[in-house]
Amino acid sequence: PNANNEKVYAISGSAFVDFPVSNMEIHPDYRDNLRELAKITGTIDSVRGDKDVTIQYISIKGYASPESPYSNNERLAKGRTKALKEYVENLYNFDDNFIKTDYEPEDWAGLERYVASSNLKHKEDILATIRSDREPDNKEWWIRSNWNEDYNFLLNNCYPALRRSDYVIEYTVRHYT
Repeated sequence: PNANNEKVYAISGSAFVDFPVSNMEIHPDYRDNLRELAKITGTIDSVRGDKDVTIQYISIKGYASPESPYSNNERLAKGRTKALKEYVENLYNFDDNFIKTDYEPEDWAGLERYVASSNLKHKEDILATIRSDREPDNKEWWIRSNWNEDYNFLLNNCYPALRRSDYVIEYTVRHYT
């Protein structure tokens, strides 16, 4: 086979950094944040410490869950992603554009996957609502209004896992001769 001069790899993961309600500031000592932040820094350190490896970029995508108005979730997802980017930049002194960011105000795809694999009493109705062309705030209101017991279950058991930051560290390994 032909030799591959550039070997490009990526390591990815998810961190569940908690923020006080409506807050967008990183508090490492809040809840389980030390462990969650260590997921990201540990992944970076595992690659960064190898002299044969060059990190090409880091990507962080923040997600919020569907409760609360969409505009607020957009503000939170965007602001919390920015805060996490700045936290990592400050730890490693990365250039401003080294970390790429994106955000998703409400993780409806994650909610759909959870509901599809659940045993919720109104699973099919909830899935139909999620898949509908309703506006996000209307979807959330409809589920809460019509299937309150299922909604409360989702709120307590699914929504916390939807609030996360997915990260990717793409790197190259130098060519050996």
